[in-house]
Amino acid sequence: MSYADAPSRWSDVAHNGLENLPRLGLLAAIVLAWTTTLSWPPPPADFQPRVDAAETENPNYPLRMQLPVSEPVEVQELTKLVKEHSSLARLDLDLGEQYSGAFERAFSDLLAPGKSVDPPPARNLQPGQFLELDYDLATLEPVQETFDPGDGSVTVEKPLYVDGVSTGSAKIRIEEGAQILIATSAVARALGEKTEQLPSRISGALAQGDGFIPFYELRGAGVAVEYDPVTDRISLSMPS
Repeated sequence: MSYADAPSRWSDVAHNGLENLPRLGLLAAIVLAWTTTLSWPPPPADFQPRVDAAETENPNYPLRMQLPVSEPVEVQELTKLVKEHSSLARLDLDLGEQYSGAFERAFSDLLAPGKSVDPPPARNLQPGQFLELDYDLATLEPVQETFDPGDGSVTVEKPLYVDGVSTGSAKIRIEEGAQILIATSAVARALGEKTEQLPSRISGALAQGDGFIPFYELRGAGVAVEYDPVTDRISLSMPS
């Protein structure tokens, strides 16, 4: 074969280009689509989608169904319904000014068990006047408490009852966190010989007669101790 018969380099390139033309066209379309998407400007911040004016003006637009229009019920018809359905008698129905009191008169026998009582009329106080109140919360005597700035505790003396019987008074100390302690001398005097039934650690602390012991220590030893804020007194009791 002579040099003139050999295929040229350009003919090979043209032949290969014709074979790959569909692929090149698809690739060009993909690149063009991505370029168009990325170059599209974003919508403004105050952009609002267009809504048909008829939809916004229609008050029933948010509803999925049309509700029936309610009509007033005559008292005679309501009487018949209540006889068939006794639960209607307990409803608070507004019959209007025309039938004021008609419902109560017609069904007074059904409303009697649950009939409400009108509150007493309110007293109109003039400026500077006080409302007179008559009550007895508890007969309490003022006591002098002692505040310890060192630990923030308050020591005060309260009446002491043992098994429901008054036995004088006892000092208690209230520490931070509402921790209540009672004077060991008051507990030893109130329990007397019953202190021998307590654990040695508790009975030994009570025998010294000085200082305070927490309520939870006595409860752990079987002594029921509590402070009643209503009667403002301390109660002690030993299990029988």
